[in-house]
Amino acid sequence: MTTYDLAPNMMGEFLVTNLPYRPVFFNGPPGIGKTQGIKQFCTVENFKVIAEKYLRWQGKWDQLKDEIATITEVRVDDTLRLGNVDLLDLGGIPYVEEGVMKRAVPEFWMGVNEDGKVFGFLYLDEYTHAGREKQTAAQQLMDNGTSGNYRLPGHRVADPDCELGLVFIIASGNRQSDKANSHGMGTQTGTRFTHATVSPASEGFVEGWLGWAAANDVHPSVLAFIKQSPGDLFNLDPNQKEEHPTAATPRTWEAVSHIVKDNPPISIEFASYAGIVGEQAARSFVAILHAARSINVDEALVDPANASIPAEIGHQFAAASLLIRRATIDNFDNVIEYVERIGDGEFSSPEIAVFVVNAIVRRQPVLAETSSYRDFTIRWSEISS
Repeated sequence: MTTYDLAPNMMGEFLVTNLPYRPVFFNGPPGIGKTQGIKQFCTVENFKVIAEKYLRWQGKWDQLKDEIATITEVRVDDTLRLGNVDLLDLGGIPYVEEGVMKRAVPEFWMGVNEDGKVFGFLYLDEYTHAGREKQTAAQQLMDNGTSGNYRLPGHRVADPDCELGLVFIIASGNRQSDKANSHGMGTQTGTRFTHATVSPASEGFVEGWLGWAAANDVHPSVLAFIKQSPGDLFNLDPNQKEEHPTAATPRTWEAVSHIVKDNPPISIEFASYAGIVGEQAARSFVAILHAARSINVDEALVDPANASIPAEIGHQFAAASLLIRRATIDNFDNVIEYVERIGDGEFSSPEIAVFVVNAIVRRQPVLAETSSYRDFTIRWSEISS
């Protein structure tokens, strides 16, 4: 880990700071959440923040601020993979007109064959999967905003007055050390980007993912397992010799969540999870999952003072996590009462309560406005979830 490694939930702040002035490139291992983090960042609100910074830098804000203010939709074009197109395609197929060779403009570039201006983000995913010669060709977009006869909307050289719109470039890819078919990047291309590494060793990596997962309906059993066993959120070894080249990553745990919700037959359950996150992580996860199935959640929702609490801490996480999807504004007080039963023969740690209640609120933000939640946060203000 380096001091400038980022957790996926920090990518947005990094983009707000750097993207107005240079294209940004995110390095990192497969499955860590680079693509998802970038797509979630690309909103109208964030575009307007980036656009204002860029246009003020270029001295164009006063003449364009009214137009920027009226934008209600931005494009996020992530369809182009440099590795999947021929080098010739980037500049456009040549054709002859009246004895002069010209180039057709490829339709995969943003704004081609569209009426009006285009605003948004050109996201070049898997950038380093392309050969160095394709990367060099694509870097013209950063230098002068062109590729063949294509002009990048809003580029300070190719379209300084934003006559075509305004588009910012974000790219991402794997490192050669990740053994993910990466060709790396030459310094002549690399120095045109502002770089950051998205790393599982970064501060806040696990907690950031748990927050995202709770808000995005990842199954509570997955949240409980990662909360108890944070080292299993990412254990992809690029040097592994397994027949199935997969392992536990944020991407694969999200896939596991989909399978859990589908209630697979017992005969293929373990094989399904092992085929996604690997055998070792799957064995540990199944133990928590089976413990959760033996717990009566309804009892905790209607009689929180007397509902049973498992003795083993892993089972406690499993029991409490099942409340995340069942909590409503009507039973929220009962959930809090149940998870706050802490001590001998009860829940072993208040961190379980904080984890569950915060996950519920991320899933249902309206509950953050209740007096029950405000009082709960005051009682446990010294514990970070």
